[in-house]
Amino acid sequence: MYNDKNFKTAHPLTFGLSLTAGTGIVLMITALALGVMHVAGENTSALGMIFALGVVLTVIGIGGWLSVTRPFTHFDDINQPVEDDHGHAAHGDDHAIVPHDDHSVSSHESH
Repeated sequence: MYNDKNFKTAHPLTFGLSLTAGTGIVLMITALALGVMHVAGENTSALGMIFALGVVLTVIGIGGWLSVTRPFTHFDDINQPVEDDHGHAAHGDDHAIVPHDDHSVSSHESH
């Protein structure tokens, strides 16, 4: 198993909320598909109830996830470098595949 200090694993609560929202979306898609195929016949209230249950589960899952994770307050600052495997801030110049020389002169000649 991948075990790194920067690797974030899913918390059981957020995982459960995502499953709740996903189940709601699956129920809505299933109700719509059955409605298009006219499986229910004249009894469309059952499909309406399945669709409404899907909407409720999706709202609970997304609302719960938003309240638990609060993505609008916890976000990555792109101005702060991420620590590398050795505990130091990663610098783009230190680990560059091709070193960048600021004093290089263009090799193109004027014709």
